Amino acid sequence: MSLFQALIFDLDGVIIDTESLHAQAKRLAFEKYALDVPELWYQQFRGRSDQDMVESVVAEFGDSALSSAEVLALKHEVFSTLHENIMPVEGAVEFIQQARQHFKQLALTTSATKQNQLFAFAKFGLQPYFDVVVTAEAITHTKPHPEPYLKTVEKLGLPAAACLVIEDSTNGILSAQGAGCAVAAITTSFSREELEAAQADYIVHSFAELASLLGFG
Repeated sequence: MSLFQALIFDLDGVIIDTESLHAQAKRLAFEKYALDVPELWYQQFRGRSDQDMVESVVAEFGDSALSSAEVLALKHEVFSTLHENIMPVEGAVEFIQQARQHFKQLALTTSATKQNQLFAFAKFGLQPYFDVVVTAEAITHTKPHPEPYLKTVEKLGLPAAACLVIEDSTNGILSAQGAGCAVAAITTSFSREELEAAQADYIVHSFAELASLLGFG
């Protein structure tokens, strides 16, 4: 896979194991406002921004007096109390450290806020390894729209074909491929079958497997 000059990482579910914490925070916020959200909605919005899901939930299940901004603020407040418990995905930090030696550039493309990204990078010492970071604040259209990865590729100054994206969600795969990037999907959040259905270029179960695939494991 020497054709790739850069790796682009997602954050939640790829580098840090926060998907369950985000879901828990949203559930608690929705319950506070008596919003009865089917479990299927959590599956459908994995890999998309909190704002996308909250706005859709309030429009579907809330009354006209309820503000999505109010619900979103509570979600962020609840998540901040849970955020101290975040852990890295097994092998992610070590993989990033190794990848820095084998690729021209590393980038991050996430639907998370800048605040959450900075917290995770500080906690696990990741800031020195990344050349480009794109967070929710820089994006108008979230995953599965290709804009997040288009912005990242532009900032890297490389052709999309020279970038390999590491994703865990079907929405993320669609976003990356829509931008012209190849995708290695890791089975932290979705099953192999779901990732195959989303047509990921490569599917791995661990960072050790991905390192071996890329030739430095």
